[in-house]
Amino acid sequence: MIEKKLSLCWKNIISLIGLSGFYLAVFLLSCSKDQESYTAFINVNIVPMTQEVILKNQTVLTKGSRIVQIGQTNQVRLPKNTTIIPGKGYYLMPGLADMHMHTRQDWEDQEIWPANPLNLYLANGVTTIRDFAPSGSPLTYTLQWEDEIQSGGRIGPTIYTSGKLLYASPLEDPEGMVHDNYDLGFDFLKLYSYLSKEDFHLALKTAKALDMYTAGHIPYSVGLEGVLAEGMDEIAHVEELLFEFIVFDRNSQLSTEEWIPYLVKLAIPQFNLSLRTHQEDFERENIPTLIDITRQLLNTNTPVCTTMNVDEVIQWKLFQPEVFLERPENIYIEKGYLESFQKGEEKHLIQCRGVEDLCAFKYDIDRWVLRSLHDAGVLLLLGTDSGTGGMGIIPGYSIHDELRILVENGFSPYEALATGTINAGIVVERMTGEGDFGTIEEGKRADMILVRGNPLEDVENIKDPVGVMTAGRWYSDKMLAESIQVSKPTE
Repeated sequence: MIEKKLSLCWKNIISLIGLSGFYLAVFLLSCSKDQESYTAFINVNIVPMTQEVILKNQTVLTKGSRIVQIGQTNQVRLPKNTTIIPGKGYYLMPGLADMHMHTRQDWEDQEIWPANPLNLYLANGVTTIRDFAPSGSPLTYTLQWEDEIQSGGRIGPTIYTSGKLLYASPLEDPEGMVHDNYDLGFDFLKLYSYLSKEDFHLALKTAKALDMYTAGHIPYSVGLEGVLAEGMDEIAHVEELLFEFIVFDRNSQLSTEEWIPYLVKLAIPQFNLSLRTHQEDFERENIPTLIDITRQLLNTNTPVCTTMNVDEVIQWKLFQPEVFLERPENIYIEKGYLESFQKGEEKHLIQCRGVEDLCAFKYDIDRWVLRSLHDAGVLLLLGTDSGTGGMGIIPGYSIHDELRILVENGFSPYEALATGTINAGIVVERMTGEGDFGTIEEGKRADMILVRGNPLEDVENIKDPVGVMTAGRWYSDKMLAESIQVSKPTE
């Protein structure tokens, strides 16, 4: 076992010769470090996320990938050869989880991505990511990344992943697709908008028999009541609930290209966008529908991913392009994206062309639904839909936009952080049986962020971490900065 691990480490080190000193140093550390070694955060103020409290003047001791002891700094005796991280009165909080994102197999290609998104997540305090449909071939690359990160052979957050997406009907063998995903070892099954009632039923029936977690869009032919009746475990976006407010024929036999134009055509007159009071009118007329939505979600204990920053980015692209283009994090955008945006060929510009008012109103509806779900106590999960490269959403950085949007819509900082910490742990427990993260407690996975300011006062305080620990591996701010440094083009 030891020989196998050393062989893996040295193979990775040899492949990294000539790259930045950061990677070589980290892999050397990974190979030489005893996974049973101790690390201690001394004199920190803990934000445990078990409740809305601050535990002052604490020491947190980790061993390998686990938190093993927490206590007053003057009362914790440290084992010999413990690595000390001075807390300086800073705040130690659980690492964040982006519970709806996407990987791409080409993330390591610097000709496409200026910095590896796995590093961008870590640099922004994201220690867990959940992949809602990977892009690459074979799709099992995500499972390989999972294993390599866990063993120390790759840098990155803990990954949970779906596999082959059940996208559109007719499916030749929906039961077989579910079995394939299960047999390959993927953590959950994702279902999409264009499935028929029959294919959706067969897929959910098979997944339930295998005890496989299911999450995804609400197929237009099925609707919210239908997906919950079939037992789908989770809704992939708040925006999926928008279609519950549109009256349309769910038995329509439409292609994937026809569904959205059909729904847009019906939505415009139903939403009365021509009236100056359309927002007030819409909310007043649709309160019964909204109450029914929250009731169904609460009765089935179904979580919903937020992904609200997608709506915000669309608004910037449509109405404030200068704001979108001036973001400092744009240096990490996939090569060619900004050029397509400036040419008007970008995905959302094309989708909203001619219906810009409807796209703007959609964000108003989604925020109204978000606030209502929060007020009702629906379990919400922090997610950003980042990683695809096709929407202008920057991996890692988008998590801070998502937190800010939640606070702007009535969440306290603690409630916003809960969506990406304790709530994430609850859902991963349902999904895999091992939701051992999301709080700072003895026995939990050592995923933590050290920040200078109190995040319960302002979520913006998380943006510039002193360092990040993921599964017991510590990365200082200097190491994180080097990991996402963009190489200047050679002259």
